[in-house]
Amino acid sequence: MKTKIIIAALLATVATLGSASAADLSRPMYTKAPPPPPLYNWTGFYVGVNVGGSWGHQDVTGSGSNILGSFITTNSTHIDGVIGGGQIGYNWQGMGSPWVFGLEADIQGSGQKGDGALSAPGGIIVINLAPNIIVPPSSLTYEDKLDWFGTVRGRIGYAVGDQGRWLPYITGGLAYGESKLNGNASLGGANTLTSVAFSQSKTDVGWTVGAGIEWAFWDKWSAKLEYLYMDLGDSSTIALTPAATLTTGRMTDNIVRVGANLHF
Repeated sequence: MKTKIIIAALLATVATLGSASAADLSRPMYTKAPPPPPLYNWTGFYVGVNVGGSWGHQDVTGSGSNILGSFITTNSTHIDGVIGGGQIGYNWQGMGSPWVFGLEADIQGSGQKGDGALSAPGGIIVINLAPNIIVPPSSLTYEDKLDWFGTVRGRIGYAVGDQGRWLPYITGGLAYGESKLNGNASLGGANTLTSVAFSQSKTDVGWTVGAGIEWAFWDKWSAKLEYLYMDLGDSSTIALTPAATLTTGRMTDNIVRVGANLHF
């Protein structure tokens, strides 16, 4: 009898332990979540290339005087074309901060050019008992080009998006470039028409301001889209003859370009 009681107690204990083990197995297993990936840091040097287009503007004015009096005429010239070049820069981003500060310099080859024409009317001076004086009309054609330009700019950005890999920014600083104006003029005088060819190249210094967005799409690579407004400074004058001049106004430019950078 005692043996039966002991066997029954053992069986009850085994059944209880089995039920507890089954309950434990049915419970979900919890594991600690992996840490989030580290934030991307923009600090360091980079080099890159870019390509884009630009549309610029410059006023060209012809002025002078002849036996009929003084004349002045102005043409507004559009200077548009494809640009391309390279850039080098450095970014600094504090640990855990979304703010990014940088300095960038670039140099661009430019296919920007535009052309135009200026003219001034002629006339006839009637003199009693003497031959009339004929003043032919004056005309001028020209080509206006921006051969190359460059900038040195500061940048301020704010990293956003997945791991801080998107960087919208503003930028501004120094701009410089070489422009060229060349053409031919026919200037009317008293019974004469003087032909003049002219060509002038000059390097201008001004300023630029703009904005853009950059995306770090891979470990050491980023792509960017950027807009710049550029102003290349004061006007200049070309003497065509002692009595006629050609004056170029301030050159301004709108630049849109895309680029890629390799970060170190």
